[in-house]
Amino acid sequence: MWKRSELKARGKINFKRCYWKCVLICFITFILAGGLNSGTVSNSVNNVTDSISNNYYDDNEYYDEELQLMPEVDNFISSGFFALFGGLIVIVGIIGFVIKLLIVYPIEVGKNNFFMGIREEESSLDSLICVYKSGKLKNTIITMFLKGLFQGLWTLLLVIPGIVKYYEYRMIPYILSENPSISRQRAFEISKDMMRGNKWSAFILDLSFLGWEILSLLTLGILGIFYVNPYVQSTNAELYAFLREDALIKGYASNNELVGF
Repeated sequence: MWKRSELKARGKINFKRCYWKCVLICFITFILAGGLNSGTVSNSVNNVTDSISNNYYDDNEYYDEELQLMPEVDNFISSGFFALFGGLIVIVGIIGFVIKLLIVYPIEVGKNNFFMGIREEESSLDSLICVYKSGKLKNTIITMFLKGLFQGLWTLLLVIPGIVKYYEYRMIPYILSENPSISRQRAFEISKDMMRGNKWSAFILDLSFLGWEILSLLTLGILGIFYVNPYVQSTNAELYAFLREDALIKGYASNNELVGF
């Protein structure tokens, strides 16, 4: 059985050996995932919610303003601006979806390939685009899309099953980073086998970084960029390395499926 302290110790050694490359790789994936905007969006939503709550309890002013705004809202909806606004939202959503499919998913897999590579020697930044170079972009995109879709559907059903499925599918991006040609069915099966009996321990491993994440927030993400994110990614690579070896030993994955980095 793997030990959390050992994984973190090895992960720290590995990312410090290739420090600036690790920082750059994590920063690129952080930007693509929209991490820089998450705080702004959250604050904006909170501000809107607070504003609505404050107006709600001021009864007279609230209803007077509502009556005054109703004709303006009706005019806006009946005008072409509403259709234009709705169309823009749809277009932005489609563009974001395409970017996620064609860029975010492959880069996430490439990031894992890089961190697995630095375990043995210094990896090239080209690892980030390994999926594009493999010629198996379509298979990677579909598998990653299904992973996200299934997690989302389970989360809509109930939150707890969604969390369970998150950990059950956790190793799929690593499996793809090792073998982009692997079938979607086998990627899911191997990840499930790897995480069987390891989901709770992986959850505790994630919680062990909570203090670092809080410090990262207090430094406006600066600590995350230059230390926490590379540390976490390198530790997760160590977890996959252990589970990968265990899968080969126990025989629920073959050398033809997990071909190495």
